Amino acid sequence: MTPVQRACPACKQCQPRDFYTRDGVRYVRCGACATLYHGTEPDWDRIARIYEADYHGQRGHSGDPAVEAGKRATTLAYLRTLERYRPPGRRLVEVGCSAGAGLAAAAEAGWDVQGVELSAQSADIARRRPGVRAVYTGRLEDAPLRDAEADVFAMFDVIEHIDPPDDTLAAVHRLLAPGGLLLLVTPDGGSLSARILKARWPHLFPEHVVLFSRAGIRAALEAAGFHIERIAFAWKRINLDMLVRHAAIHRHVMFGRSLRLLGRVAPGALLRPTFPFNIGEFYVIARRLSDRKGRAS
Repeated sequence: MTPVQRACPACKQCQPRDFYTRDGVRYVRCGACATLYHGTEPDWDRIARIYEADYHGQRGHSGDPAVEAGKRATTLAYLRTLERYRPPGRRLVEVGCSAGAGLAAAAEAGWDVQGVELSAQSADIARRRPGVRAVYTGRLEDAPLRDAEADVFAMFDVIEHIDPPDDTLAAVHRLLAPGGLLLLVTPDGGSLSARILKARWPHLFPEHVVLFSRAGIRAALEAAGFHIERIAFAWKRINLDMLVRHAAIHRHVMFGRSLRLLGRVAPGALLRPTFPFNIGEFYVIARRLSDRKGRAS
């Protein structure tokens, strides 16, 4: 039986083209905006089981000094970039804050920080970080935040887990102060690396249900009432220790064998320093408009 075609969660067009099937997930590419997404309704029961265990530790997102160092350095670099766009204040909410390394770095830099995190285990670690005002466990839509309570929302590697993104983006719009900024960092489903690497592209996981292209994220954000300030290559700060750790966890990644060998022979002084790195990701800075019709604040 032919699978029912799904409209693109980003631009809402229904022009799916087969891309690749991996781990039992059939990914399609939108013919209109080039976003990658699950060709059939995501298996949310399977995805829930993925999240139930120590998800962030198993995926290499937390629980290691190398990862912590990279997250802190990346957060601080993006906060410096955000300052150039003049947010109305310094109240920051990070959605998908994991174990709170980024929140702690922002607090040290003078931001008033709160977090939202699905994993109860990670949220408990995050709320114990110095300077963190609060961390709420669950979805953003259910968090006890007031309208216009934040000046900046940060979502590092989160939006690709949400299908459709509409309710989450509407909640961000509602909770941002007029003129507030949304920072998104996400894998670029339309990138050259995605097209070339296909099954070996390191962002293809069952829980990554929508891998936005730049055109796709623009369509979703503008529909939610945001003005795009900037879309650009997402340079993250990482170190070789972190790359080696990811290669050990994610055996399919390109150059994984070489990285695992490097981890066994390289001295610590070579593994620890952070440097900018990108493999098919972009960031977006978007400003909250006063309403959903696109009039500026």
